[in-house]
Amino acid sequence: MLFLKNLVEISETVSATTKKKEKASLLAHFLREAKEKDIFLLAFYLSGELPQGRLGVGWAMLQEASKESSFHSNPVSLIDLDRYFDIIAEEKGPGSSRKKIQILTEVFSRSDEKEKEFLVKLIMGEIRQGALEGLVLEAVARASSLSADRLQRSFMFSGNIGEVARTAMEEGASGLSRFQPSLFHPISPMLASPVEREEEAIERLGEAGWEYKIDGARIQVHKDGEEIRIFTRHLKEVTESIPEVVDLAKKFPMDKAIFEGEAIALREDSKPLPFQTTMRRFGRVKNVDRMRGEIPLRPFFFDLLYLDGGSLLETSYQERSTQLSERLKPQYLIPRIITAEAKKVQDLLIQSLKAGHEGLMAKGLESPYVAGQRGFSWLKIKPAQTLDLVVLAAEWGHGRRTGLLSNLHLGAKDKESGEFVMLGKTFKGLTDEMLRWQTKKLLELETERDEWTVYVKPELVIEIAFNDIQESPHYPGGLALRFARVKRFRQDKSPLETDTFQKIRAIFESSRK
Repeated sequence: MLFLKNLVEISETVSATTKKKEKASLLAHFLREAKEKDIFLLAFYLSGELPQGRLGVGWAMLQEASKESSFHSNPVSLIDLDRYFDIIAEEKGPGSSRKKIQILTEVFSRSDEKEKEFLVKLIMGEIRQGALEGLVLEAVARASSLSADRLQRSFMFSGNIGEVARTAMEEGASGLSRFQPSLFHPISPMLASPVEREEEAIERLGEAGWEYKIDGARIQVHKDGEEIRIFTRHLKEVTESIPEVVDLAKKFPMDKAIFEGEAIALREDSKPLPFQTTMRRFGRVKNVDRMRGEIPLRPFFFDLLYLDGGSLLETSYQERSTQLSERLKPQYLIPRIITAEAKKVQDLLIQSLKAGHEGLMAKGLESPYVAGQRGFSWLKIKPAQTLDLVVLAAEWGHGRRTGLLSNLHLGAKDKESGEFVMLGKTFKGLTDEMLRWQTKKLLELETERDEWTVYVKPELVIEIAFNDIQESPHYPGGLALRFARVKRFRQDKSPLETDTFQKIRAIFESSRK
């Protein structure tokens, strides 16, 4: 049986190790020593996640529980911890906050200072030892002597890292075979790699499928007759929030299917409304009918992943898109051509930009659907050079911006250390509405402050346009963005999906050459 103290020791050992392969080897060793449910829980906790998801516990509750706790030696096992988290997650309604604090107090009273510190980070989603999902899956692959690709695929279909780890360790390849695409179990989306020019995409892919790159919210629709469920790119269900897409999907001539697209709010002239406007519809469960009238969503579909009981993930892009186009009318499909001619691609890019969209997607005709991975079978072409970064802190504004958090500290994750590296500041590109929204959001993420600056948890993802990258002695990484300006907040992305410091370093080195 594993205890919380064992988990803390594992985390400290992995944190002190800088090389990814060594981290994976250490984790594999610990996983081999674990049994049954301990494997399940170890995989979750080392990934910085809880099987219960969010517990509805904030900083204030944790601080109060910590003050009320009085340490006594009665070690907490991982199974004990899981039971505590179950109870906390189930507490809802009036008086639930007090009950959660009481349970947390009991847990903290059985934990020493190191264990308590780890628990706070785990509950708040701030584990930083570098053993996130990808590394944990690699460690499970080593411990079970299975391929990392096999583990990755199983996880993409399951979404439950604990169950995949436990199955791999106890049942091997035969057990993993049951993790297959199925209705109402969302599939992690395939992702695209960026390229700067359409010529580069043609050189890589030759004849390819070219589609508008629509700046909407990615959706995955699961249909079983009249039953429809819809998921976001983060596998969160949003069926109740977008009833017009549900109503439309019911009419499609497919009985059992999973298909993918983008939902977007359009102006009367069919040009896109701002991305934030589209995102206002997602997660909304109250006044949905009113919001539907004010901000109607239009879906455009581009892929078919499952049809009539069979997976299409191994089928080529060309076959999947053909089957989709045979079943849906053109107005419900993303505009697409198949070509290797630069002139036709350039014409389509101009059409996409004139229509108000971001650019183009290029997709290899023979490419399968590789769930949850970013490769070079799908490429995205956007004329503007942008990065997805996180906000590390923000400074109070002056003059017209007095009372608002304005100047943003921008950071990118260093894959080697697992920490965020600051790349500069910007207050450019922010509208009054964006300033008000980010002030409210960042204060919710506050960890500490001084006279001028509010420091925050690195959770808010923001898309930044910039002219180039330059050397700078003012920042730890030695690099800074030049003429950085805010394009939009990326509420649809997690910090794990942002651009890395290594990518930024590569862009800088390339520009110097």
